[in-house]
Amino acid sequence: MIVLHGLRTDTPLDDVRRALAERGTPYLFVDQAACADAVVERTEDGLVLVVGGREVAVEDVRGIYLRPYDLGDAVDTAERARLLRLATDLREWAEAAPESVRVVNRPSAGLSNHSKPRQCRAIAAAGFAVPETLLTTDPDAAAAFVARHGRAIVKSISGTRSVVRILGPGDDFTAVRWCPTQLQRFVPGAEHRVHAVGERLFANRIRTDAVDYRYGGFSLEPADLPDVVAARCRALTAALGLELAGIDLRFGEDGRWYCWEVNTSPAYTCFDTGDRAIAAALAEHLTQVAVRG
Repeated sequence: MIVLHGLRTDTPLDDVRRALAERGTPYLFVDQAACADAVVERTEDGLVLVVGGREVAVEDVRGIYLRPYDLGDAVDTAERARLLRLATDLREWAEAAPESVRVVNRPSAGLSNHSKPRQCRAIAAAGFAVPETLLTTDPDAAAAFVARHGRAIVKSISGTRSVVRILGPGDDFTAVRWCPTQLQRFVPGAEHRVHAVGERLFANRIRTDAVDYRYGGFSLEPADLPDVVAARCRALTAALGLELAGIDLRFGEDGRWYCWEVNTSPAYTCFDTGDRAIAAALAEHLTQVAVRG
């Protein structure tokens, strides 16, 4: 059996649910919007998920896919606290799963996305090029970095979603002193997104005039990665302990493949055009017994 947790209105999660149903694979969907009777209990034998009086031990499941949301003002304070506790307990329940259980993704593995500087080290270790990078709270150092490289990109260094911006020598860097800020040399080139599902890769070339394609018009086309780049994607995914990853790449005009970051809970559906191949691969991956090297 596969356990899914999140919202039925969340397309990535629901696409996997549909793919599991098409495969005839039993699943349990713990819907945040309708899970008043769901709780994780602590017993002498460990953590047990109880839904509608049905007990599910983590050892009895084949795979787990977690995509919970903070519902914020959509629910009252008491309900928000209950849902937060359930999500926290489910993460602990999933983290305690045996190595043979496929967890997408184990909470401990997902933490890498909360520190872009840490990810940069893993990215470099996997063989990708990493643009010159500065992490600072010094406005003068930030201004000097941008002056040296002409243009730099800035975005959140944590898991908090932000809009990527390009900074130039004429920008004001005063606010840098209030928050650790990561600047990276801007690299012109062809933007790619690679989704890794275990060993399987799904690559797309992104064509856009926007700095951040998520907030501008873009088009997609399937891409064939060089073997060495594909190997790096697999190595990076494995090194971060991930079963599912969204890898942001750029093929630079200098002929090098750069990696910006790895999303540990990617909303892959806009890339999963037509036959929903990513969702199908993820459903299949969840049903397989994990083998650790």
